[in-house]
Amino acid sequence: MSSFLLLSNSDETVWFLSRHDYSNVAEDAFAWNECEQLSIQAATTEDEVVAVSRFWERHVPILLSVRDGYEYLAVRDDGAVVHGAEPEFEEAVVVFSQLEDLLKYIIACPTARNGVVERLLFDDTGRP
Repeated sequence: MSSFLLLSNSDETVWFLSRHDYSNVAEDAFAWNECEQLSIQAATTEDEVVAVSRFWERHVPILLSVRDGYEYLAVRDDGAVVHGAEPEFEEAVVVFSQLEDLLKYIIACPTARNGVVERLLFDDTGRP
């Protein structure tokens, strides 16, 4: 996170969050916790607000996408990388058991791909 300011696809619809994004002074169109904010705004009861807050206490977004609707990758407090999408951001699924596995996957740029991650990270040529 600290080695880059912007790491995105060419049309900037998918991007990894940088240290700058997590700072209180970031003035980007999307906050690092945009999905959490949207879920809280959509909550209709206090119990729903509490459930959303509990979910996001355990998850830190590392990638946001607005390519085909709002999506994210986040690191869960046990180290797993999860994927979530609108409208129910908190219905996340594990895509890698550890962040290190995601990074190795990106570096390897494999031919047999993880569907969710491939769609978010790779273009039609297979390049990140």
